Amino acid sequence: MSRRLAVRSPSDPLPWAFGVVIAALVIIGLTTVVVRESVTADSAHAAIEGTTLVGDATAVQLEGATRPAEATVRTVAGAIGADGALLDDPSRMLDELGRLMDGQSTIAAITVVAGDGSETEIDRREPGFVFRTIGAGGTVDVTVLDESLEPVEARGDAPQRARPERAWLDEARWSTDVVWSAPERVPEVGRTVVHASMAARDATGATVALVSVRLDSEIFTRLLAASPATSYGEASLVGENGVALAGVPGLALPDDAATEQASEGTVAVTEVVTYQRPVSASLPWTLTVVVDGDEVLPAIASLDRTMLLYTVVIVVVTLIMSLLLWALRRPAGEVSVRARTDALTGLSNRHHFEVRGNDVLQAARRRGTVVAVAVFDLDNFKSVNDGAGHELGDDALRAVADGLARASGPRDVVGRLGGDEFAAVLWLSADEDSATAVERLRTSAHMTLERAVGDRFEVGVSAGWVDTTAGEYRLPALVRAADDAMMAGKRTTKGVAYEGAPA
Repeated sequence: MSRRLAVRSPSDPLPWAFGVVIAALVIIGLTTVVVRESVTADSAHAAIEGTTLVGDATAVQLEGATRPAEATVRTVAGAIGADGALLDDPSRMLDELGRLMDGQSTIAAITVVAGDGSETEIDRREPGFVFRTIGAGGTVDVTVLDESLEPVEARGDAPQRARPERAWLDEARWSTDVVWSAPERVPEVGRTVVHASMAARDATGATVALVSVRLDSEIFTRLLAASPATSYGEASLVGENGVALAGVPGLALPDDAATEQASEGTVAVTEVVTYQRPVSASLPWTLTVVVDGDEVLPAIASLDRTMLLYTVVIVVVTLIMSLLLWALRRPAGEVSVRARTDALTGLSNRHHFEVRGNDVLQAARRRGTVVAVAVFDLDNFKSVNDGAGHELGDDALRAVADGLARASGPRDVVGRLGGDEFAAVLWLSADEDSATAVERLRTSAHMTLERAVGDRFEVGVSAGWVDTTAGEYRLPALVRAADDAMMAGKRTTKGVAYEGAPA
């Protein structure tokens, strides 16, 4: 005889619970990754803002360093425009230029070029000054001055010298404002310099002279060294001609990095943030700042590292929990099944039958559906145990369970209450009556029981049942009424399904 029964074990919620836990961990991990990506993007944006702020502040400082030179150029041009006789009086010119040089330590030299080509220049030479006049024919007179602008040495006629090309002077001739030159290396002074130039015009607007103020690169080098740009990274100041005026040579936007517009210039983000912008609209120099974003905003860097650590921890925990749940799925599932099923028959045990049966009854009450509750008992079961032993008795119980399970529907709950007593909660279809449904299960159980014990014993299955048509949906009351109907009926005839009524 086959021991393989068709018993349908109660559904196991544990795999669903494991799945929900794993899914929750995965969602948490993915959420953490998304949050970290968002934090990383915010960190990059904050680093860009911090770098542009540093670059803009440095540009403002650089522009501020040029204002004394522009003021000096305007003052000299204004004085000459108002009194053209200054150009013909070296003594008065020395007084005018010396006064300005003495009050502006950042200015390296002031040059005035008259309309006839003659020049007057005062040049700072520590610890004093050099005053130089160049005639229209190229003759040079040089006077060395001390710190108080008093003559120390008069060199008389100096050798003529070739006049350098000064494109910025030609540009200033046609401009109405100060013109700044690109940086240039001057061998005579051994430094890189820039010039601020402007035309001196008389009352009619005619150009009578060109005025130029020279600034040495040392001014911008010292300013960059003290600026926030070099506090957090590196900076360079380069002219349109590619000549570096100050800072670290060769700084530029990375060739292989994506760039975007930011503040007054262009920014690129790689391992560092590179920001490039013109110093100002009037200054033809480019400021490049390269900053480590973590240095500008250490709190953002710390947050990013914390989120990275948190992401790693969540991912690791998710993997460990997933592996642990996978390893425990079988033993945990077995424990769950044993807690819900009858060990001998595989049907719901008494506790699970009561829980699931109540669920079915409450659902039926909400929907207005009729449910039948039946109790089944084996007739003459004691004779099987006494005559053939408990092994055959167990086979008989399993056979009855198999018969009940085969005849039940997917919404029905079938359980073993104990000993040789079984019960079922049957969800009836619209065209099915309670008596027919209960008899179907009783007949199926009776047939499988007879096949299990054979012809040696006269056995059978009796049943009692009630339904919810009277409005009773409490499972204990329905089970008790069904059991009372079965016990009363068995006193008359066994092997029949008896209808009862709830008390």
